Amino acid sequence: MTIHQIPKRNPVTALLGSAIVLAGLLLTTSAAAGGLERATDLRALAGNGDGQPTVIMFASSSCPYCDRAEQRHLGPMAGDPAFAGVNIRKVMLDREDVRDFDGDTMPGSILGRNYGVRVVPTIMAFDADGEPVGRPLVGIPNEELYRSQIRVRIEAARNGARDPSS
Repeated sequence: MTIHQIPKRNPVTALLGSAIVLAGLLLTTSAAAGGLERATDLRALAGNGDGQPTVIMFASSSCPYCDRAEQRHLGPMAGDPAFAGVNIRKVMLDREDVRDFDGDTMPGSILGRNYGVRVVPTIMAFDADGEPVGRPLVGIPNEELYRSQIRVRIEAARNGARDPSS
């Protein structure tokens, strides 16, 4: 009878291999989830000199609709080549401080209040200079049209339109 012996592994090698697998899983999960990068410095986004607009989703950690908007719509749009160069980010109203387009640092809740955010998710578009463009998109009024409503705001910001009806 032949016995097959399993070779002994170096514990350091095993630990390193496990860490690499875990890191890979975490990276793939966040990329597959379509998560958005949180914005903590809006001035830097406007000052990057590339002439691109910024789209901000104001959200809170207790908002299931914010998660839906991020996972189903904004996250995939952030990875879409059609929106390359558009700064698509989120500001958590209940988390960290944010530096606004004017350079003032304040809690996300105050920043949201300054822009008239009363309901989350609220999506706002800003031109390359950090000026608000069009009307905010409040809530998810129609799931089927939501992405096109965001797209309209992005195009208005790209064109520098100040039409309040957009």
